[in-house]
Amino acid sequence: MNTRWRPLKTTTVTGLQGERLGLWRNHRLWFIAESGYLIDGFECRPGVHPWQGEHLGKWLHAATLAYQMTGDERLEESMRSFVERLLATQDPDGYLGTYAADCTFMAMPENSSVDAVHDDMDASKRKKLHGGWDTWTHRYNLYGLLTYERAFPDERIVDACRRMADLLIEVYGEEKYDLTEYGTRKGISATTLIESIVMLHERTQDQKYLDFAEHIVNLMEGNPALKLMSIMLQGGAVVHPGEGKGYQLMANLLGFITLHRCTGRTDYLDAAINGWREIKEKHILVTGGSWSRKTDYNANCECFAHVEDFDPQKVSVEGCCDTTWIQLCLHLFEITGESKYIDEAEVTLYNSLYGHQHADGVKWCYYTAPNQAKLPYSDKIQCCHSSMPRAMEMVAANLVGQFDGHLTIATLSPCSAELTERFGGGRLVVKSGFPKNASAEIHFETECSQSFVCEFRLPAGTVLNTLSVNGETIQPTRNDRGFYEFKRLWQNGDVLKVDAEFELHSHVQSGENGKHWVAFSCGPNALAQKITTAPTDEPFAELSAEEVLRKLRPSADGSFLVQGTDILLMPFLRTCTEESGPRTYWRCK
Repeated sequence: MNTRWRPLKTTTVTGLQGERLGLWRNHRLWFIAESGYLIDGFECRPGVHPWQGEHLGKWLHAATLAYQMTGDERLEESMRSFVERLLATQDPDGYLGTYAADCTFMAMPENSSVDAVHDDMDASKRKKLHGGWDTWTHRYNLYGLLTYERAFPDERIVDACRRMADLLIEVYGEEKYDLTEYGTRKGISATTLIESIVMLHERTQDQKYLDFAEHIVNLMEGNPALKLMSIMLQGGAVVHPGEGKGYQLMANLLGFITLHRCTGRTDYLDAAINGWREIKEKHILVTGGSWSRKTDYNANCECFAHVEDFDPQKVSVEGCCDTTWIQLCLHLFEITGESKYIDEAEVTLYNSLYGHQHADGVKWCYYTAPNQAKLPYSDKIQCCHSSMPRAMEMVAANLVGQFDGHLTIATLSPCSAELTERFGGGRLVVKSGFPKNASAEIHFETECSQSFVCEFRLPAGTVLNTLSVNGETIQPTRNDRGFYEFKRLWQNGDVLKVDAEFELHSHVQSGENGKHWVAFSCGPNALAQKITTAPTDEPFAELSAEEVLRKLRPSADGSFLVQGTDILLMPFLRTCTEESGPRTYWRCK
């Protein structure tokens, strides 16, 4: 596909994004690698947790992306060791999990009782690993191993992945057991296999894997409690398929995107885009976090709820949802090149996801909330703690690239990237204070002169004042994908200066009992008050959102004082500590 986004190699990331990457790479990455937990469940079956097996695949994915940027030799050796140890645990039939023989998905291919399955959230209900998450482990083994193998080609790894997939086909293929009858949330956890199976097809070009992935879609469509694809194609809600389980539902949309990539079928892409739009319009907070809430019509607090059940005191954001939302945005951008997808990924990264990450580099939050007095950070090895570094690394790998022959600068965050010969070779360097401000200088350190179209994206909520090259003002055009573009002969030493500024916006959210809340943003930064105790007052309840907005007065440090009060709104991330939390949403008229 000629118009597909192709990232150029990111060589450095600095600023806030670089700082946050460093916290993960220098601390959490090694904390989990040295814990023993990544491999113990495979080497000493059964594991101690139903989805213990997911962590190694997630770690391999994030660690491989980190290595591709840093070239860290110690990391390379650690990954190699884990891969060798993992492969050594594979059974002759291809099984590569953490369950005892009588509890594997082969021994228990369907749920005889929902009560026998561990809930997504609570693994403490039963001591025995009864089933429900064994295919999930294989989904992440495939994902992690295939990502690693792209960087370090090895046919033994591909063979191990084939054997895993072949076993899954043997159990859940045509006229076999129904995959949607295995696992939690009406099978939507098990069907997340789609994306990983298609990745194996892309690596091997073996048609049977693509056929199996489409077979899984057909099984979903045959299950009235799932039918994700047809519901999305009809413009339906994401609240009911698979009980609206946010993380897994979005992971299945990722599977649809990979199927579109391989088959060219537009219905797969349309389903993913419609799902993205539904989530964006009804389930994304001003922080970029996808909110969920336990109600009487869904399973638990990790499930999407209807807009009329929104209440900032009662909703939560799961870290795995932040990651999968960012992945969904990045993959839709890869296909369409539309700036709105990167806008959303960036807002989520710089607000909600960074809010989950502790400044010590080790602790993370499983859940956050838009209004909470302090954040519950923990150094536990949990699903969200292993998911979120993947999103950080994926964004860092997609800062500069090419789309339809254009040099595409998808960020104003300070970074550098290698330029191909098409763009003069050498490197491109972005210098800025983002996300504190929107202006930037983009330096071309090229090896030769080249004529091409350069396009760049402004962050969400940002307006362009002037644009110049080497001090000469130019007038770009804004293309239908939302990028500013212009063509010229680019030479070594050229400096593209972007003079832009963030806009202040209010965001109204309706919800429970017909109430309304307002939140604020400045550019891509969500704004919040730092609190240490749950507030009981409603100072803006009798005001409209616009009336409150007019009261905001900017300060030099990027915060806003609400005129006539002592309320100080600041970038959301600055409120997130173990001692304090954000008040992001305010009752309004």
